Amino acid sequence: MTRALHPLRESGDTLAEHLLHVDPLLRVTCAVRSGPSLVRIVGEIDRSNGAELLRTLEQARRIDDELVVDVGGVSFTDVSGVRALAAFAGAGRAVVRDVPHQMGRLMRLAGIPAFGEPDGRSGA
Repeated sequence: MTRALHPLRESGDTLAEHLLHVDPLLRVTCAVRSGPSLVRIVGEIDRSNGAELLRTLEQARRIDDELVVDVGGVSFTDVSGVRALAAFAGAGRAVVRDVPHQMGRLMRLAGIPAFGEPDGRSGA
């Protein structure tokens, strides 16, 4: 797969962190890097902003088609937030890292496979 070209990427270093989304509960930024770009999610994900988070992550693919999504700064998420992240990660070429304990626990309780694990469906 070819990497998306970004006009700010040069010589392999992170050049800037771009603000992708901000609301009263959530902040999403993207740092363009030589490898996969880093998307940081900080704050709370719930029913009020889960759909917008998914749209924001999908737009981040226009910056880079390989992404690392850091959710270590997420202080709260409900099932809609976990589903949005799982849908994005399941769409390909995204690694979700630094999953907080409470998010992992919610995923297990809801029967949602850990990010990057097969879900048992054929072709997964």
